Parts: sequence; C-alpha cells; structure tokens
Amino acid sequence: MCAFRWLFFVTIAFNIVALGQEGGQPEKDPHRPPCNSAQCRKVKSFVKTHYCGAPEGNGPDDSCQIRQPKKRLNVKVTANYDCKWVDGVRNCRQLGEPSLELRGILVGELRRLGLPAKAKGRTYFTVWQPSGLDWSLVEAYYDHIEGSDVTLCQVIAILDQNSHVSVLRKVPFQKTDADKNTVTTWSPLDLADVNADGQIEVILEGDAYEDHWIEVVGMRDGSFKTIYSGLGYYL
Repeated sequence: MCAFRWLFFVTIAFNIVALGQEGGQPEKDPHRPPCNSAQCRKVKSFVKTHYCGAPEGNGPDDSCQIRQPKKRLNVKVTANYDCKWVDGVRNCRQLGEPSLELRGILVGELRRLGLPAKAKGRTYFTVWQPSGLDWSLVEAYYDHIEGSDVTLCQVIAILDQNSHVSVLRKVPFQKTDADKNTVTTWSPLDLADVNADGQIEVILEGDAYEDHWIEVVGMRDGSFKTIYSGLGYYL
C-alpha cells in the first residue's frame, strides 16, 4: 500500500513538471515580463496593433508573427538592407548607402567590438531619420557564413547632429552555430511615438534561437530605457 501511494505521488509530480515544460519556455520569460501598469498596457496595445500579425508559435495566447509596418510615417530612410533565405542560402541586399563619413563611424564602432580589419564577410547599414528631429537611428551589421558557422557583429545607435554616437544595442564579434544561433541580435522595426507623449521611441525586434519579441526603447536626456518588451513568438 505504501509503495502504491509513493508511486501515485511521484506520477502526479512528474505530470505537473511535464505540464510546466510543455510550452518549451520557462514560466518566467525574461523577454516577456508582466505588463500590469496602465502605461505598459497602453504601449503594448500600440505595439500589438502596429507590429503584430497572425498568431504564431507556442507562446502565450497573444503570441504573434512580427510584421514590418506598411509605411514608416515621418521617417526618412537613407539606407536599409533586406535579407531572405532562398533554398537554404541567406541572401542580403543593401538598399541605399550611408555617407562615407557615417560608414567610417559605424565601422569604427564594430572595430571596438572586435571586428578584424580584414574580415571576410560583408557589413550592412541602416540609417533612419525622423522628420523634424536632429538625430538618426543607425545600424551596422556584419556577418559571414561558412559551413555550419556564422561570425557576426552588430551595433545599433543614435547619432546626433554632432556625429556623437550613443549605443542602444551591441553584439561583440563572435562565432556561433548557423543552425542554432545562441547569440541575440536586434533589427530596427520602426520609430514612433508609442504612448502619445510627443517623444519618439525606437521599436526593435529581438531575435534569439527560436525566440522573437518586440522591444520599445525610450530616450530621455541622452539615456535609454526599455519601456516595453514582449509579444512576438517562440517555437
């Protein structure tokens, strides 16, 4: 009888653990912290309306495919790049180019992150400027795929009118598995006033292995703060 009761409780405990792990993510998700305040819910509503597509993945009930905005309002796009996988091969193309001066500044930032002077890969650039403001969102992303390895390096920053760089996100030069990338990178998604306070925020897509989410970064007096992180999906 005692052995039966012991087996019964072990079985119950195993089922509880299994149910907790079924979704593939721990209960406390660092990329999707609780959003309980009125301000957070307001930002989340804006993000969900503008950047969420169809339901996707195995995450929470509000998990969604992350979509690019159809049009970036009041944003001048000087440079951008687009990457697609075709028959298992990643193809990227640069759309527009930064100035030689800005290219030098961004490559210098990658050098500080460890990018060798004679790296084999290619560097892609993003330059977005919101209308009427004296700063730009800039990005330099380097990668090189060789076999099952990818070597990468990235910086996303705000560049003011005096060419001063304030780094938002950075990825030091490193190698990882191309099929199971353990390095988190970010992609600029939009520039918008997400909470109707007259200030422009930076919206980013976070990208980790089988996990994609949206971050909103607020800027005040030269400092940055992530004011929202969530939605997206994981597998």
